[in-house]
Amino acid sequence: MACELVECCQFFKENLKDLPRTAEYIQNKLCYGDYESCNRYRIFQQSGGENVPFDLHPDDVEAVRKVKQCMLKKEQAKEEE
Repeated sequence: MACELVECCQFFKENLKDLPRTAEYIQNKLCYGDYESCNRYRIFQQSGGENVPFDLHPDDVEAVRKVKQCMLKKEQAKEEE
């Protein structure tokens, strides 16, 4: 089973865009495997994208915000169909 955030996670788009083979390897191991150990996934699940823990680095807060926006767009697109 794949992580529900795999299409919205910006980690690969922003951090590994110049390393496609590395990104593919990590996605296969983490996103399509042990995604429950991913920090971004856990933060999103714990906070629901709303109550982001106060001690996160600003980049992490922004990453969670982007995932939430992407997930909302996906939900709206489904509702419009």
